[in-house]
Amino acid sequence: MTRFALIFWALLNSLAAASPTFAQDAAEDWDLTVDPARELTLASLDFGGNALALRCQAGVLDLLLTGTPVSTEDFRIVRVTAGAISEERQSWQTHAGMPVLSASEPERLARQLRAGGDLDLRIEPATPGERAMRLRLTTPPSAASVDRVLSACGASLTDDWDLLPRVSSRNLVWEHQALPEYPVVAAMRGIPLASVRLACIVPADGRLNECRVLSETPERLGFGRSALVAARNSRVALPENDPGLVGKVVVYTMRYRAPE
Repeated sequence: MTRFALIFWALLNSLAAASPTFAQDAAEDWDLTVDPARELTLASLDFGGNALALRCQAGVLDLLLTGTPVSTEDFRIVRVTAGAISEERQSWQTHAGMPVLSASEPERLARQLRAGGDLDLRIEPATPGERAMRLRLTTPPSAASVDRVLSACGASLTDDWDLLPRVSSRNLVWEHQALPEYPVVAAMRGIPLASVRLACIVPADGRLNECRVLSETPERLGFGRSALVAARNSRVALPENDPGLVGKVVVYTMRYRAPE
């Protein structure tokens, strides 16, 4: 394992905080680590106070940023500009007690970084008095390592969905939100809580379609399949004379609590 990868994993495992940085020179190339024993393929960049890592482990893809504020919230609002993404408001997942955030759509963002260039981020304040954190991380124009990680997780190197505009789930009014069924296997194993991150297109009739599972926690217990069924049976209200939602992708989280 490379020196940087060791530093990166030490950050995740030790809860060590890192100091933020606000502008960095371009790195030479993504640092690639492959560890078959851990089912791990990792492409990473070291920016000093921050690290960026695209990780495929056991078939699950993440794009992680270190050196971020430690938060008690489940998600932080991050405004993202990279490639075809411009000033987009996204919800990035936090990691309890750690200065780490996970991108809401790791495949999509990774594809924007394949050609290199600036990744501009603004991590919005989560509490009164907190200041926004601005980052400009310049990534190298080399797709080989990024492609290796994407391919390890079976992710496509191109996707027309990447160019579709996103809409915040906060802007949605549900006309009908179907309740998901708790997976039998998860109930038998005593899993108390779960969550699924979904992306769906809003069509003209308001029924969500072409839904995708972006992430599920825990994995492989049926939560993703259950969430997809519920999403397809849900409908959002479309304001009269306002077609602004139609054709856009909404990303939202479906949460589960075990039945008593």
